[in-house]
Amino acid sequence: MSHRLFKWKSLWVFALVLVAIQVFAWQEQMAESSTNLEVRFGAAAVVAQVEVIGIHRDVDSALSEPGVTAISGYVYSAVPGQVWKGIVADQITFRLGLEYCDKKLEKGERYLIFARLDSYGRLQLQSCDSAVVESEAEALLAELNEFSSQG
Repeated sequence: MSHRLFKWKSLWVFALVLVAIQVFAWQEQMAESSTNLEVRFGAAAVVAQVEVIGIHRDVDSALSEPGVTAISGYVYSAVPGQVWKGIVADQITFRLGLEYCDKKLEKGERYLIFARLDSYGRLQLQSCDSAVVESEAEALLAELNEFSSQG
């Protein structure tokens, strides 16, 4: 009986941990997809206009098998244009995982990005809304310029 009770307790603890992780991820996603520019700007490590110059597959070797390559997302190389927040070099690299967005950015296209640092200190986009194609970002760019001029 004691062994069975232990299994149920373990199962409940595991379920509660999963729920807590899901709530945390949901809160992060809500902040990211918020229309409140101040929240998005504050959460980002880098806010910049970039032109994508290279696209590389982010291979998940743990899920890959012989003859089958599992892709967990894409790593983009980009040339920054205007930078509103963060320190960037002449070329930056950022990741957009399929767990956050199933859309692939286009090479040669310009985007406004809101990038965060992952646990390894690499730039990562955490939703589809973290990369806004420049042709659709006019209002957001105007709001961003106004926001940044206010200090």
